[in-house]
Amino acid sequence: MKKYLQIFVVIVLALAVVAIAGGDPAWAGKLFTPAQPKPASDFSPADLNYAQPLSIVITGSGSYFVGGICKVDAEYKGTGLKDNADAEVPVSQSKAVSFSGQGELFYPGCHIAHFKADAAVSEATAADGSWKVCFAQRPDVNMTIFYYLDKPNGKASWAALPTTSENGFACAPAMFSGVYMPAGKFTNRPGGVSNATVSGPAGAPGAGTVQAPAPSNTVSASGSYSVGGVCSMVVKYNLTNLSDKLYVEVPVQDDLTVSFPATNNDILFLPGCHVLHFEKSVEQAAMTSSQGTWKICFAAPPNKTMTIYFYKSMDHSDNTSSVTPPWTALPTTVENGMACAVADGTGVYVPAGH
Repeated sequence: MKKYLQIFVVIVLALAVVAIAGGDPAWAGKLFTPAQPKPASDFSPADLNYAQPLSIVITGSGSYFVGGICKVDAEYKGTGLKDNADAEVPVSQSKAVSFSGQGELFYPGCHIAHFKADAAVSEATAADGSWKVCFAQRPDVNMTIFYYLDKPNGKASWAALPTTSENGFACAPAMFSGVYMPAGKFTNRPGGVSNATVSGPAGAPGAGTVQAPAPSNTVSASGSYSVGGVCSMVVKYNLTNLSDKLYVEVPVQDDLTVSFPATNNDILFLPGCHVLHFEKSVEQAAMTSSQGTWKICFAAPPNKTMTIYFYKSMDHSDNTSSVTPPWTALPTTVENGMACAVADGTGVYVPAGH
C-alpha cells in the first residue's frame, strides 16, 4: 500500500511539472524545492510534498534533486524534449550488470531516460542540449561515475565516464538513456587513518594487526571500530551481555526507497553503515544511556554543512518489511574532519550535505 501511495503521488507531481512547465519551463525546477521545507523530524512517509521526489519529469533547463541520491543538470537547446529522472533503480538489477572498474559501486544510482517528440531516444545530441548527473563527492574516495545503457547492443556492462569534481559533487555527462552510479576506492579510513582497520577494538589484544577493511564487524567490547573504510564507531558498554553488528550498507534494498526529505536539498554521501544492537543476543530497536553510549562518524567534506540521517531497519538482509521510513536528521557535530552523531538506534546511518 505504501509503495502504491508513493507511485500515485509521483504521478501527480509529474503531471503538475508538465502542466506548469508548458507555461514557464523554469517552474519545473522550482516546484521540487519548497520555500519553507518541513523539518525532517516532522516528515512522514505519506507527506511526500516535502520529500525529494523519487521520479520526476524534466521539461526545462535547471538543476533537479532526485530522491536524495543525485542531482541532474539539464540545459535544453532544442524543442520537443523531455527527460525522466528516477532514483528508484532496483539494486538487484544493477548488481546483475558486469562491472570491471576500480573499487566498488555505490548503490543506488539514478536512471535518466531521454525523449524527443515523446519518443524515447538512446542518446541525446549536443544540438538538443547538455545533461550532467552529479553525486555527492566523498572526501575519502576517488570517485568515477559509471553507466549502463537501457538498450545495449548485446549484454549490458558498466562503462566509465569522464568525471569532474564540482563544488562538492562528482559530475559526469549524462547524454545516454541508462543508469548512472558512482564508484571508487576508499583512500582513507574515517579519521584520516590509512585505508586499513585493526583487528579488535582500540587498545584490545592484537590491535596492531593490520588487515584489509572488512565490510562488517561484530562488536562485543567497548572500543573504537572501523567498518569497510566507510564509517567508524565508538562504543562504551555500561552493562554486560551487550553486542553490536556493523555493516557497510546502501540505503536501498531492491525496489524499496525510503523517501528522503527535501530540507536544504541535501544529497546522501553513499554508502552508509548499518548498526544492529543486541542485548543477550536479542536484537533491540534502540539502546538507552543506562546501557551505554554509541557514536558513529563519517569523513566530512570541507566547506559542507553535514547532517547524518537515520532510518530504522531491523534486518541486514533484503527483507524490506523490517524497514521503517522516514529518514530522520540527527544532531550532528563536525570536528577534525569528522561528522558524528549518536547511534543508539538499530538502523541505517548515512551522512548527507549541501
